[in-house]
Amino acid sequence: MTDNEMKAFIGFQQGELDAVEMYKKLAQLTKSDKLREAFLDAAKDEGRHAAIMYKLTGTQLTPDSKLANIIEKAYKVAPKRILLQGVALGEQFGGNGYRPYIADYPELESIMFDEYKHRDIMRKLSKEK
Repeated sequence: MTDNEMKAFIGFQQGELDAVEMYKKLAQLTKSDKLREAFLDAAKDEGRHAAIMYKLTGTQLTPDSKLANIIEKAYKVAPKRILLQGVALGEQFGGNGYRPYIADYPELESIMFDEYKHRDIMRKLSKEK
C-alpha cells in the first residue's frame, strides 16, 4: 500500500465511523419508524465498512461527533427532504471516492455499492411526505 493510499484509506475509515454516529443521531431524532429503521440499517452498514477499512489500515480510530452534531442542528431547522438529499449527496461522494481503488482492493467494491444504496434510499425517503 502506498502512502497516498494509506492516507486515503484512513480518511475513508474516519468517514465511515463518523457516518455511523450521524445515522445513529438521525435515528434518535426521527419520530418515523420507517426513517429510524433506514437510519439504523445504514449505521450498521457504515460500521461494517469501518471494520473493512480497519483491516486494511491497521489503524485504530475513534468516531468524531462533529458531523452528528451538525446533522442534529440541521435536522431541527431544515426541511427533512433537503436534509435527506444532502445525506444522499454525501453517500454519492463517498461511493465515488472508493471507485479508483477497486482494481487493487476488490473488497472496497461492496462498500462503494452500499454507499450508492444508501444514496438511493435517502433520495427515495426525501421524496416521501
